[in-house]
Amino acid sequence: RVFDGVDTDVRNVAVVLLDGFGYDHWKRRHERHDLLADLTERGTVTPLTSIYPSETAAAITTMHTGRQPVEHGNLGWFQHLGGPDDGVVVQTLPFTTLDDEPVGEAFGDASPERIFEGDTLYRRLAASGVDPHVVHPAAIEGGAYSNRSLRGATTTPYENVAEMALRVRQTLEAADDPTYVYGYVPHLDAAGHAHGNDSPEYRAQIGMVADCLRRELVERLDPETARETLLIVTADHGQVDTSPEENVDLGELGVEEFLARDADGEPIRAVGGPRNLQFHTRPGETAALAERLAEAAPVRTFDAETLRDRGLFGDREPSATFERRRPDLVAVPERGMLWYDDGHFEHVGMHGGLHPTEMLVPFGAVRLDELQ
Repeated sequence: RVFDGVDTDVRNVAVVLLDGFGYDHWKRRHERHDLLADLTERGTVTPLTSIYPSETAAAITTMHTGRQPVEHGNLGWFQHLGGPDDGVVVQTLPFTTLDDEPVGEAFGDASPERIFEGDTLYRRLAASGVDPHVVHPAAIEGGAYSNRSLRGATTTPYENVAEMALRVRQTLEAADDPTYVYGYVPHLDAAGHAHGNDSPEYRAQIGMVADCLRRELVERLDPETARETLLIVTADHGQVDTSPEENVDLGELGVEEFLARDADGEPIRAVGGPRNLQFHTRPGETAALAERLAEAAPVRTFDAETLRDRGLFGDREPSATFERRRPDLVAVPERGMLWYDDGHFEHVGMHGGLHPTEMLVPFGAVRLDELQ
């Protein structure tokens, strides 16, 4: 149904992913921006449920692989490289330690291959005769995660959103074979984190992105190429605004007594993120940890059996990587953040949890010539 009324008999597909632009944002803002209004009127826009956790690290890995978190095993921004006996915690997308040191320098045997399991979408596309391209910010070009997740794609870095739209257009116009081009836009997510999701800064970013896409991609694209191209505009997650009085410092709750230990006998800290907490616990301590968390904040908890039965991380066959990383307890704050006081509490907009504003994303589809 996401393509009802849309002509999908095309040679090319262009996907623009607006990080942090949830379906709620689309509903509230699309009429104020010509591109979004026209896409809604002339194409189709469907609310889809994102994957859990509603975090960039997990969702973008799904975009790059076509696999659910239960398959690729990248379960959040903060991740144990192995399982409960591996105390090495990394930041997955920059692939750095908690102190921002490159993982390859800190742990010589920590290969980027361990970030997630499985092949990339781009290698499968290339094998089927489609030419895959990725247009993404220059700041992440050549990074460990990018190199791992974009295998098989021709990558083009950009410095600003206008250039992103231009590069997507140039890629389509230069195509000799059926082409898939993916453009990644992180600017809305960054504005929401810093200022909130109804802030002037966030609204300004929506306008800037919509205007650049309309001017540099839609209006200037060769009409024949436009007739052969399906445009998809979507997102990885939305955001909810938080406030300081809702946030709880996990480091002050004394939860270490419930946590499993690493090889050095140290408690294995929570991973995931501030609205997607994943714990490895000592035998028999899962329920006690859930009770401690519930005393401190409104929180929903899922033990290993429940998250498996509900398909929280996906409903497909679990991979070996997921099985090594499977948490004993998942905790999802109903409001605010529950995390270590490491700078995240300075953020306003956040995501990773199960609130509809985080989990529902738009899937807009239209043949590009319908917008010209």
